Amino acid sequence: MKSLRLLLITFSLVLAACATNVSITNQWRDTAWPGPPATHVVVVGISRSDTMRHVFEDTFAQQLQAAGVQASASYTQIPAGSSGGVQLRDLVKNSGAQAVLVTRVQRVEQKVNVTSSGPMYGGFWGWYGGAWASTPDVTQYDVVTLETSVWDARSEKLVWTVTTQAIGTKNVAKATTELAQTLIPKLKTDGILR
Repeated sequence: MKSLRLLLITFSLVLAACATNVSITNQWRDTAWPGPPATHVVVVGISRSDTMRHVFEDTFAQQLQAAGVQASASYTQIPAGSSGGVQLRDLVKNSGAQAVLVTRVQRVEQKVNVTSSGPMYGGFWGWYGGAWASTPDVTQYDVVTLETSVWDARSEKLVWTVTTQAIGTKNVAKATTELAQTLIPKLKTDGILR
């Protein structure tokens, strides 16, 4: 019984490690947007940390390029902050990009998970010994909610947006890769990207 439970726990951990960490919680698409699907995108990451912004934009742009879409990171030509709006417009126009993909953090929630394995049974003495040995596992983690929007460069209108959730991590490149690998196929299926 104990070895079966250990095997099931190990199997579920292996499956969790193979699964993507990102889930889409909300989505909207402008069904009146005439297209055509974008072949060149400017990537913008909204962050107070220049380092996180650079890693996010570079990683997402690399994932887009691997999927056959030309991509440019915005930080290469515009500074962080709201004052970069005019420079962003010039960057998009000069680059020939048809779309701007913007990602920002909406919220971060701290969660607590308490898992009790429960005592083993087999009479009172087995239960009593197991009750002392089976203390609950307590884990704390962050759930990060992101909003990713795609704007048409010609009309300057929002054409697609999603909200995603993922377990927080300090590895921005890995988290961005997972986000991109979740969103890029969806963007292509929805006709936003070619």
